[in-house]
Amino acid sequence: MVINNQYSICIGLRILADVVLTNVVLEPFIHQVGGHSSMLCLDQATVCKPLVPRELQFYETLPDSVRKFTPKFYGVVKVRVVQEEGGYVTLIATPPACYQPIQSNDQSSRIRMHRSGSIEVDNSVKGLFHEDQPEAGTSESMEIKKETALNPWVLKCHRTQLQELMAHMNADSFEPNFILLENLAWKFTFPCILDLKMGTRQYGDAASLPKKQSKMFKVVSTTSGKLGVRIGGMQVYQVTSQRFLCRNKFYGRSLTVGGFQQALRQFLHNGVKLRSDVLPPLIQRLEELMYVLGRQDTVRFYTTSLLLLYEGDDCHSGTSSTNYDFDKVQAKLLEKDSQMSLVHDNDTDCARNYFMEGRLSRRSSSAETLSVSLDQSLDDILATSEDPHISSVGSRHRRSSSTATYEDIKLKSSPSFEATAPSSPLPTTEPLVDVRIIDFAHSTHKGLDDPVVYSGPDHGFLFGLENMIALLKGIERDHG
Repeated sequence: MVINNQYSICIGLRILADVVLTNVVLEPFIHQVGGHSSMLCLDQATVCKPLVPRELQFYETLPDSVRKFTPKFYGVVKVRVVQEEGGYVTLIATPPACYQPIQSNDQSSRIRMHRSGSIEVDNSVKGLFHEDQPEAGTSESMEIKKETALNPWVLKCHRTQLQELMAHMNADSFEPNFILLENLAWKFTFPCILDLKMGTRQYGDAASLPKKQSKMFKVVSTTSGKLGVRIGGMQVYQVTSQRFLCRNKFYGRSLTVGGFQQALRQFLHNGVKLRSDVLPPLIQRLEELMYVLGRQDTVRFYTTSLLLLYEGDDCHSGTSSTNYDFDKVQAKLLEKDSQMSLVHDNDTDCARNYFMEGRLSRRSSSAETLSVSLDQSLDDILATSEDPHISSVGSRHRRSSSTATYEDIKLKSSPSFEATAPSSPLPTTEPLVDVRIIDFAHSTHKGLDDPVVYSGPDHGFLFGLENMIALLKGIERDHG
């Protein structure tokens, strides 16, 4: 297959003609599959998203052992909204003086955004994404089929964010801050991405009572309660149609445990075969993550997502095969890492790396029997969720009854794990994959000086992680 650089990760970086290489026009990141805020591209290897103070603090105080499982954090930029002739709107970032852009190719797409909320795409990649699924609020028999140049979820998020920015653009000196992060998809040609909402608790400590009730209902009514994980979005490259098949969070909420298992198989299927070759490195990476998180004390990853990525073009999926000149680009990235570390907000006064080693004991159990049981009333759950010294040590998830689960918060039923070292590294010729945690707007650890401090590791997250590993190993056995 001939790889065309027009399918590169970002739609592109465009420099304004009347500004000297300081202002960068931001365009939507075309491979966003989940989340609420629109991700924007600064260049091929860097994306930005609206700054949330807690998320910024979390990135700046991450335990070093966890850092390799999160996107690299490059600092903060200000973004301006500029109205152009005809009512079109442009988002412009002013990166730090030391910033050196990794240029996108000359065939990058041009997206025009109108203040009315419409988005026009003028490029040669129309039809690269295909959505064929029930939309929210429609019956399962009513399928919406559409082909777009972006993942349909990108259009939804970007339109919403643009409307929010437009509402404030007339205010004096309105330049919202965005955080700069590593573009996790940049090294892939056709990135297959699975966004997983992890854990059995889906709200932060500051959430209102109605928000807690809403989030707990979603846990009860989805695979989050049974497995500790649900699908928040997905795209998988189909070699037969040369398009990405897309699924969104509403699809993920509709799945039963059996449906979730089938969705995992679909994520691994390229339209011709199931990509069993990506399973060993994905499983190993997940086991490494479980080992690291099982040793963290006080850290809670509430409302975070876990991204699983692999190269969709199996003819070019090895670590040595990419769509870019990796030696050249990686050199720039390394230089960026060292330079951008100087531009972090030095006024943020946060403690860093306060954590203790935690020990968990592990028991093996089938994914079919792992679940959360409801043995507390909603009021009891809410009461225990405010306990500033909640400890899950020794608690276990019980096998489910026919009753749906309101999980918590104070997990009276959390599986126990043993922080065992993962298997030895795989050969360097393994398929190109990645596993990262993202979205830390509601995460916490004791280094943040929050009023609520938890004890032990995040059992809810680990519960979902163990089930993911078990399910993937089951698929591996079936296709071994």
